[in-house]
Amino acid sequence: MISAHRLTEKPPLYLIGSFDRRVTVLAQQTRALNLAWAMIETEIVPTRTTTTSRVAVVGAGFAGLTFAAALLRKGSVAAIDVFEQRDSLLPLQQGSDTRWLHPHIYDWPKEGSEAAAAMLPILNWTAARSSDVVVQVLGEWAKIAADREHLRVFCNARHLQITGSSTDSRKARIEWVGEERHATDGRILGEGAAQGMSETYDAVVLSVGFGLEAGEPSYWRNETLGQPNLEEARRTYLLSGQGDGAMIDLLRIRISQFRQDRILDELFVGRGLLLERLRDLRNEFLQDETGLFDKFERLVCSGAEFEKDMAAVVDELSHRLRRDTDVVLQLKVRNVADLLEPNNSGMSFQNALLVYLLYRCGGFSPTTESERAISARFGIPRNQVVRRHGVKPLAQIGKSLPPEVHDKIAQRRKTDPDSYGLQQARSHWPGGYFGFEGTLTNANQTTDDARRQWRKEYLPGPTALLATTISGSIAGAISRMRPNAEHFRVTLHRTLSLNGDDLLQQACDYVGKGLLDASATAGRTIVASALTIGAAYQTRKIVRTPRGIARQNIQIGMEQLQLGSVARKMREDVSFVFAMPVIQPDNKHFAPSPVAAVLYFDSRDADFWLKDTELAELALIVESAVRAIDAADGSALGRVRNFAPGRVCNAVVSAAKSDTGTNALEIVSNVKPPSTTDEFVLNYDHSDLAPVSTKSTTQSARNLVDAP
Repeated sequence: MISAHRLTEKPPLYLIGSFDRRVTVLAQQTRALNLAWAMIETEIVPTRTTTTSRVAVVGAGFAGLTFAAALLRKGSVAAIDVFEQRDSLLPLQQGSDTRWLHPHIYDWPKEGSEAAAAMLPILNWTAARSSDVVVQVLGEWAKIAADREHLRVFCNARHLQITGSSTDSRKARIEWVGEERHATDGRILGEGAAQGMSETYDAVVLSVGFGLEAGEPSYWRNETLGQPNLEEARRTYLLSGQGDGAMIDLLRIRISQFRQDRILDELFVGRGLLLERLRDLRNEFLQDETGLFDKFERLVCSGAEFEKDMAAVVDELSHRLRRDTDVVLQLKVRNVADLLEPNNSGMSFQNALLVYLLYRCGGFSPTTESERAISARFGIPRNQVVRRHGVKPLAQIGKSLPPEVHDKIAQRRKTDPDSYGLQQARSHWPGGYFGFEGTLTNANQTTDDARRQWRKEYLPGPTALLATTISGSIAGAISRMRPNAEHFRVTLHRTLSLNGDDLLQQACDYVGKGLLDASATAGRTIVASALTIGAAYQTRKIVRTPRGIARQNIQIGMEQLQLGSVARKMREDVSFVFAMPVIQPDNKHFAPSPVAAVLYFDSRDADFWLKDTELAELALIVESAVRAIDAADGSALGRVRNFAPGRVCNAVVSAAKSDTGTNALEIVSNVKPPSTTDEFVLNYDHSDLAPVSTKSTTQSARNLVDAP
């Protein structure tokens, strides 16, 4: 991971994503978190040590702030300086109201791509106008950056030059003129006067992005392309470019009420079989397979399996075409078929599909003529010419580097363009990694008090509300069964797969009686093989402590189930625990396991115990609640959806275990765990899209595939 980000060792320069293709805000944040994870684990950036260290982050966009926030969250003892050449943090997207940001839309039609939340452990955000996403992220940044003694932020850093240190070749020296600002929000400090300064750094992270389009207003500047014309009956635009930026503007100019995520939902929701085929085509596209135009053509040809669905999509889109605009699209390639080839434009799959559909509707006129000839032939004035010719990231990086370093990087890019400076946008950090300070090796040293909040990952609010409701119902039933009980607590965990780890995430805070030391523990993650909930997950049975077991033996049993390494210590006076899994059908469940959730309960009351008939009653309550939730129609849920985490398996990947792994827990074989009739996941979250049927939201996932 370090080698993918390292540009040079002397000076120690690291890069986040400037050379990568099909880049999104989420992808850049993911790369930033990957680099932070790698630098913490390799101790390039130290934690919990007296060693002095200094890190420079050049660029205060999404990637730069995410990287700096990750170091702070991990308890880095390094002094961190963040530099931004413009007047504010996240400057490109500040005030950008005409551009819509959606974290997963460039993964469409992959399962879960319609989810509105980025689901990041740090600087998380949800789909919105770019300006609103800035507000969300800066709000999260302010919480992390507050009262950090070793954090400085400089804006208007107009003169910033990076060289090797003259006293230590392993370090870099930065010279700059800039204004130190409030670290939390970039506000002016004092009189805000600029100063010339220099400093030596152990690592310099370049998060400078890609640069601006040469000679043109930035993609992020506000304009009126997507709005109806108020003065002219019809306006013809000349659009020049072949990448995603150009294609989005093409779609905005020609499609009424266009928004990237909404148009896909409106055209394709409920067309499950077609979406499955489009997923296959996207996978081929990502492997740089050619012939995408012809593959789309085969979907609409007479007698094709998807002919009716595709014809309906084209018809729907044709009725959405604006009647007050025309577009002449200037191309470098010969035709639209060549435009859709992955190596010719670098556009994303869903934009390629929408451009193809727009072409089928006669929505634009492609040409290879010169700009002057096009303007003359169609009478297009200068203010109706839109150029999206891309950026020059190497030039952007070179602004702050000595010529010899820049030339070395340029030569490496020329000789090794497929790997040098490129980083995967897939997350590599372990689940819950940014929920505790220090390295993985240090995790066992985390205090019990800190473990109340540790290893947290994103938890959707609607999911937490549903989990609280189910847990509260169980707490009410137990209060009726044991009216004299003084203490018990209940919570629900949902299954979660993250970066290859199978986890159980606490989906709500504890509810119950006598919770004097209750704290906000919702969001914590635990490996699915650990603790009482792990025993229920692995056996797929209800488990509980045997009747009459000594409290010290419960403690011994919990240690056998990895309590000390994955969670805080159990109180010594706990006398009874049980865990109850919610089971999906073996032949129709989301990977990796038929277990969708696990209910957990414990009590400190002496001689507390629940017999089989009582557990059966609780199982019925959970089963009824889950089935009712799953059956709810999307229109009744408003702008809340249950987002499918992946495809559905029709076979169990691994068999259930036959024992709990400790004598402190027994399997309740006489009581059937609560179950669902269909595949089910607790992943309810807000959606900005119009309400549709919950079933149609995940309909494509219901086309079963063989388990791996």
